[in-house]
Amino acid sequence: MQHNARSLASSLALFLLLGAAVSAPAASWPMGHMLPLHPGANAQKDPRITVQIYNKGGLVQQVRVSGHVYTLLPYNRLTLKAPEGTQAVAISKGFKHRKGDVLFAFTNDRNNGTVNLD
Repeated sequence: MQHNARSLASSLALFLLLGAAVSAPAASWPMGHMLPLHPGANAQKDPRITVQIYNKGGLVQQVRVSGHVYTLLPYNRLTLKAPEGTQAVAISKGFKHRKGDVLFAFTNDRNNGTVNLD
């Protein structure tokens, strides 16, 4: 039993000695940069504007934003992100707009807001 305790103590001492002798920056450990030490430091803010569109009418509505066409079923919501200044254009006719009308533009005052389509 005493032999096992000596082996364990000498192994522990060897690991401590090697650990102190070798400087190991965070990037040199086996996981590399997969686990950042400060995850918030590398996070970048998303510059796009987020707008929620709500179709409160009984008709299916279609909207084009940045070349993509989105379909909103009656009484459903859709959350979109686009750069500031991007326009949302009606593809289908509604009660208060015609096909081709600009419904709204993505601006800072609309950020995290809701646009109702009738």
